[in-house]
Amino acid sequence: MNMNDSKWIGFYTDPSYDESVSDRKFGAPAMYVYKKFDIWKAVRRATLECSALGVYVAYVNGSAVESFLEPGFTDYNKRIYSRKFDVTSLLIGGKNAFGACVGDGWYTGNVAMVRRQRFGKYPLRFAARLEIEYRDGEVQVIGTDESWSGTTGAVRENDILNGEKRDFRLPHNNIFTANYPDCGKVEQTEYPVLPQPSDFEPVELCEKFKPTYIKRDERDALVDFGQNMAGVLHLRVKGKAGTCVTLRHGEMLDNDGNLYTENLRSALSTDTLILSGGEDDFVPMFTYHGFRYAQISSDEPVEILSLEAQAVHNKLKTTGEFTCSSALINRIFKNVCWSMNSNFVSIPTDCPQRDERLGWLADAHLFARTAMYNRDCEKFYRRYLRDVSDAATEEGVTDYAPYVNIFGRNNGGWADGAVILPYFHYRMYGNKDIIYDNLELMQKHIHASSCTAKDGIREQSVYGDWLNIGADTPLDVFCTAYHYYSLSLYLYLLNEIGKNDTEAGLEKEKTYKAFRSNFIDKDGRVKGDTQTAYVLSYAFGLLEKDPAAKHLRRKFEESGMLLTTGFNGGRYLLPVLSELGLDDIAYALIFNEKYPGWGYSISNGATTIWERWNSYTKETGFGDAGMNSFNHYVFGSCVEWMYRYVLGIREGKPGFSEIVIAPRFDPCARLTSAEGQYNSHAGCIKVNWELVKGEYVFRVQCPLKTPVRFDFGKAESKLVSKKGGEYLFHINVSCNA
Repeated sequence: MNMNDSKWIGFYTDPSYDESVSDRKFGAPAMYVYKKFDIWKAVRRATLECSALGVYVAYVNGSAVESFLEPGFTDYNKRIYSRKFDVTSLLIGGKNAFGACVGDGWYTGNVAMVRRQRFGKYPLRFAARLEIEYRDGEVQVIGTDESWSGTTGAVRENDILNGEKRDFRLPHNNIFTANYPDCGKVEQTEYPVLPQPSDFEPVELCEKFKPTYIKRDERDALVDFGQNMAGVLHLRVKGKAGTCVTLRHGEMLDNDGNLYTENLRSALSTDTLILSGGEDDFVPMFTYHGFRYAQISSDEPVEILSLEAQAVHNKLKTTGEFTCSSALINRIFKNVCWSMNSNFVSIPTDCPQRDERLGWLADAHLFARTAMYNRDCEKFYRRYLRDVSDAATEEGVTDYAPYVNIFGRNNGGWADGAVILPYFHYRMYGNKDIIYDNLELMQKHIHASSCTAKDGIREQSVYGDWLNIGADTPLDVFCTAYHYYSLSLYLYLLNEIGKNDTEAGLEKEKTYKAFRSNFIDKDGRVKGDTQTAYVLSYAFGLLEKDPAAKHLRRKFEESGMLLTTGFNGGRYLLPVLSELGLDDIAYALIFNEKYPGWGYSISNGATTIWERWNSYTKETGFGDAGMNSFNHYVFGSCVEWMYRYVLGIREGKPGFSEIVIAPRFDPCARLTSAEGQYNSHAGCIKVNWELVKGEYVFRVQCPLKTPVRFDFGKAESKLVSKKGGEYLFHINVSCNA
């Protein structure tokens, strides 16, 4: 199919709406466009391809085509996607109709803190192509053009951040039926960007959750769904015609047991229903919310016939599984998976609830390897890297993508994701196309960061080790370390495709010497003397093993075995500790239930990962509402360590074309068993181990034809049996318990 012969159509749903004021919660009513046609012979197949400037739901003969928030969060001035749907089963003999309801979405609705109209203004536009293949071989094509009809209907207000208002007294589904009268005309318009076919998994309505009613009467109900999520409510309700029902969403309850919404900032996160007088069935089409709790209120008595929450996220295939003998670690793993679900909505967002939901590049690259173990993210990150490329200039890579002209670019630890993401993608999936596709992006970053480095030292970052615990790593140490790391990965990726960059090679050498001479003393102490300084220096190849291990142990002894790392240091913390032979510290951290640590949020009831180590405490209550998400995946990067060090599943070569099995066990034997798997592109890798009478019984199953290397560190291992790709080891590890 080719969308080029379909035209963009639209019309002003409210000609009196004043777009000169962008600081509004809602815009004009949703746009309904539709077309009637006849079918008088047998249909073999029918395919509908759609796109919009806005977001849409397509309908055929009154039935919605399953989709959500298409075409997604994109810079509409650079790139627009279309998606195909098989609608064969929705067609009928005789008179038919199809079309779409189109909402503001990211195109002209509120985006983050920058309000409305970041990409365009009204009218919204829709483009579609229906291709019908008949059994006699004839093919009929119906595209969007000025012959279509347009009207307004039940969706009166809609906004990604603020919610949706539906008036059930007005028409909706029946607009897209053959019996609905032709209404207003549409305008055929030009737009410089042509839709390109989506090549990634769509956002869908996924898992369902039943409520527990905290309180309930005929006008007010407060419910707990038991899981924080990005999602929507599905409500069936009955009440007097004209009754207003309000649905509010929140992640937490305050100390008085009321819905806590202060951390939403300006986002209303509220849906509104005007009842028809019969049974009304509501699922919002053009918004989603971050919540665990919801409040349903009405100005007249109503009957709630049914209520459930439905999670919203890109439907990615599960590739990883993990479970172990510790209920705490299992809960951490589950919470991380749910924060991933909640923030994989079109792009990798920072949070699903407040007026932000941006694709921060640091968050994305810090969590990427965890994400790639959990789910098949190959297409998802390819798509996101296009957004990063679209926003990049010769001045550098933006802090986030798609870009909406706030904050900056070329910041150390953030912009470096332009190289780090393609590197992790290549290592996990083994496809060199990711290098070729992002070569220009990487070169822009390397050039911009090198230009802002002076004699090998770089210190451009307004963020640093974000949300650390009173242990700011000096920006020159932080940024120079990232600069060196990006140069190293860039040169590695170039070598993998038979290329080189002499200038970048010289910059790498200069950066290494500058870091060593300016930031590391004779005792191996790194300037700033923070946990993050040592973690990044070792992880990025700037500090040797012995001094890194010595000073990291010292830093943890000084802190009482508590971490002080922020986003950036926290991502590398556990892997570096295990690489340095400090597994006693790594396991102590993952088992810690006191502040700060992963277990602390769980002891306070978390079902997702928090943005801050202390987003809430029983002693002091909620953290700063200006930036306090309870569903933020970055600190969930610890799950990478579970796969790579607890299970020991690592790639020896890109795409797991060679497998390394290298587990590191708990020296104090608090963790007595673990099992899990990773379904790599080379095949499924399964690990199962258990501590039995002082030794570990370790079972591995690998793809039969894939080379495997084993590394059990200092432990004594004995291969008991090998059958095909299945291995059984007995491993003797001295125990300090």
